[in-house]
Amino acid sequence: MSARVTTLQRRADLLRKLDEQQRRLVRTAQQLAQKLQEKAGGDRDKERQLRNILAMAEQGSCWALVNLFIRYQTARDQLPISWCDFAIGQLAGLRDLAQEIVGASDEGLVEQVHLELVKRVLGYTIWWYVWLSKGESKGRG
Repeated sequence: MSARVTTLQRRADLLRKLDEQQRRLVRTAQQLAQKLQEKAGGDRDKERQLRNILAMAEQGSCWALVNLFIRYQTARDQLPISWCDFAIGQLAGLRDLAQEIVGASDEGLVEQVHLELVKRVLGYTIWWYVWLSKGESKGRG
């Protein structure tokens, strides 16, 4: 486990503030999943791409790596470019929320919180994407 994760984990106040944002994060994830589902038409391979992006976020140490990986996957025609632009905009925008949560000018901590927000949104996006591409039709069955 990296020192960055440990620092964030030791800050119960920040973890509580992150948890308070769940509803907002789930809505953002739903938008990402809907946009991808519209562009990909429920292609199961897109679920794998989302999981790859989440794995990169979990292994990486900064948003810049995740951003680059999304662009890389898009350049390889694994993801639609319109979704790439939308997703990067949404995920990059979480930095403002991270700054709000941290409330201080500690750039390292803001980066950690931003990456944690990105990871949560990506995880929820996978759940939404699976629901939209498979589960929703079963619910109507």
